[in-house]
Amino acid sequence: MGMIHVDNHENSVPFRGLREPLEGIEGGTANGSHGDINVPDDLDDDLQEESGIDVNTYDALLHIFEAGEHGIRMVDLASAVIISKSGITSLVDRLEASAHVQRNADSDDRRAIRITLTPSGEQTFRAAARVHLAGIEEYFVKLLSDDEARAIAETLERIHVHGETQS
Repeated sequence: MGMIHVDNHENSVPFRGLREPLEGIEGGTANGSHGDINVPDDLDDDLQEESGIDVNTYDALLHIFEAGEHGIRMVDLASAVIISKSGITSLVDRLEASAHVQRNADSDDRRAIRITLTPSGEQTFRAAARVHLAGIEEYFVKLLSDDEARAIAETLERIHVHGETQS
């Protein structure tokens, strides 16, 4: 799992595995808003405006990228993303049609399909990652004190370690 460093404070604060921090949450407060900012919508808008993809596509490309050169099995991608399992098939179809990914037979399991990034897909992912990380900085990190950021990083690390021991 990758490490994201946020350097807006005196010390670099690591956030391990931070992908879509508000997965399943509509916004900053119980009613889905934080003033006039709806963070998930703002992150999605930023991605679409600056990189041409939405947050669901970014999420899928992130998992495919993290899987490395051998790619990710379709079933594992479907389990990892924030959209429905049926939605991922349509998304991968669109990504394949736009030459961002390719489907490959799994050499270990003839029944399985692996999804890998093409050079174009990796370029799109890297551009989107810069936009996404800038959005996390803008909408989250810059609002935190060093102590708050450290507490969140420690909590996320404990959750990550716990999840690894449960797998």
